Amino acid sequence: MSVKVYGLTGVSWDVALPECTTVSDFKIALEKINGVPVREQRLIISIAALDDNKAVLNDVLESLGANRITMLKRDPLQAEWLERLQLAQFPQDIFRTAPEEVRDDAEVVRSLVSRHGYSLKLASERLRGDKSVVLAAVSKHGAALEHASTELKCDREVVVAAVLQDGCALKHAAQELRAYRDLVLMAVASRGDALRYSSLELKEDAEVAFTAVSRCGTALEYAAESLRASPDFMLQVVKHHGFALKYAVGEANENWEVLLAAVAQDGSALKYASQTLRANPVFVKQAVIANGFSLEYAANNLKLDREIALAAMAQHTSAFQFVGDELRHDNAIRSMVSAN
Repeated sequence: MSVKVYGLTGVSWDVALPECTTVSDFKIALEKINGVPVREQRLIISIAALDDNKAVLNDVLESLGANRITMLKRDPLQAEWLERLQLAQFPQDIFRTAPEEVRDDAEVVRSLVSRHGYSLKLASERLRGDKSVVLAAVSKHGAALEHASTELKCDREVVVAAVLQDGCALKHAAQELRAYRDLVLMAVASRGDALRYSSLELKEDAEVAFTAVSRCGTALEYAAESLRASPDFMLQVVKHHGFALKYAVGEANENWEVLLAAVAQDGSALKYASQTLRANPVFVKQAVIANGFSLEYAANNLKLDREIALAAMAQHTSAFQFVGDELRHDNAIRSMVSAN
């Protein structure tokens, strides 16, 4: 296989190599011919940079339908830093010592943030306003949006890329974008707790809030009080996250259907019911029938109620551990323990 490489000054080189030659080996061979160090070579096929050193050169040429390569010579300082970052296990630590001209080199900074997005904060002010650089950073670490320019925090494409990587990047988006319903839905689908950064209006949106809670039960804390007081909404929530009863208020916190659904999903949810209900024998019996472990959070006198204790153990024998001491020697209760 013979490949012709053209330089910008009009000079060209013919490189003859086996067809299975990798891009890396090709660059080494080219250095021997023209003396340009591998790290200073920037090879272009059509409009694509030849960066994948492990790729077979002939395969790349065939896939692009090209038969010529153009070589650009990198600035030695740029080449040095690109190589240092590529070889470093923790490139962000090395970049802290980079001179200003390197911090303002788009190719070097893109190379860095594509591996460690948070390092966007180390880039020059100009590059923190460069869309291609910022997109590379937030696609790796969404929270890098914090270090983008004010203008790019208003850029929908940039913010979408950030929240898809980390929903909580919504925190750093421009205020007006936090009111975009479709964008907030993307954010809470990525991370439920991103709901805390949405507009007040969207915290009242049942679909947005439920999407957030489905991803993260504790996100209910950030939903509007009107939703947390709605029995219909809370019933949907507690069927998936019983402990979310903790955030119920008003009518929803007194609704038996909601409370029992929460307990059925998570016995410990009974501790979020009012003291009045936890001392109500009718309610507690229904609770332990749904989930025997909820007996742990019943009023103490009801842990001594034989009928309630038997109902709890019928649901799960291990509920015996919550039965009041004075009732543990009851023959019916002992026989249930012995049978299991």
